[in-house]
Amino acid sequence: MLTALLFGLFGLIVGSFLNVLIIRHGVRSLGGRSACMTCGRQLTWTDMIPVVSWIMLSGKCRRCFARISIQYPLVEAMTAVLFALIGGAPSFDILYKALFCIIGAILIAIAVYDLRHTIIPDAWAYTFSALTLFVMGPLFLLDPSVSFILYVCSGPIAALPLFLLWLVSGGRWMGLGDAKLALGIGWLLGPTLGITAIFAAFVVGALISVCILLPLPRILRWLHTHGITFMENAGGGFTMTSEIPFGPFLVFSCITLWLSLLYGIDPTLGLGLLL
Repeated sequence: MLTALLFGLFGLIVGSFLNVLIIRHGVRSLGGRSACMTCGRQLTWTDMIPVVSWIMLSGKCRRCFARISIQYPLVEAMTAVLFALIGGAPSFDILYKALFCIIGAILIAIAVYDLRHTIIPDAWAYTFSALTLFVMGPLFLLDPSVSFILYVCSGPIAALPLFLLWLVSGGRWMGLGDAKLALGIGWLLGPTLGITAIFAAFVVGALISVCILLPLPRILRWLHTHGITFMENAGGGFTMTSEIPFGPFLVFSCITLWLSLLYGIDPTLGLGLLL
């Protein structure tokens, strides 16, 4: 319990950094002081306590009272919860749990960035894939029922359906970044759960997309009021032709099945929770 708590507290700090990474990627350097994006006021340490500062400030800048995106506390809280769950996982030493946290942090960054910009940065996808192969590979290969060839092929097998959708549609149905992400998901979850996560993501994506396409103006106005910017290519509305990012669905199904794997839970139960 104490280990999970410490990992969760560390996750709050990492989540704060992930917000900086997501907001500044491709725009400006990660260096430099944080400031209000509206009035430019530099933030003090009391303005940057994960989750707490956003609540104490009522989600507004201390000087100009501009809305501060609810993305900040949500990412911090999600990272804290994921780190706590990783920290509480049995049968793994502290080094492996630390590596698992790095993998989890990259997944959260990819999901949120894709949600905002409908694109997955290549560097993040490649780093995720390399880490999963390096970290999870030895664990799977200790299992005598998993051959070396089968495990190595689990990444390409998971990525193949998304790659074919990208290839056939010329990028209209699926982005190539999703296939690159699926490569790492296959290596993270192994031969069976890897491809399962991909198809589960399609089911989750279909259900959520139907909800998005329903007339929900009040919810959309609430999201806009609270500074949530996402799906920038949607042009202010959602239609059957809107570009809906698939990365968050992949990440959601991946993390759900991954946690069931770390805790030794029957994957069918994980799928039940997922679907």
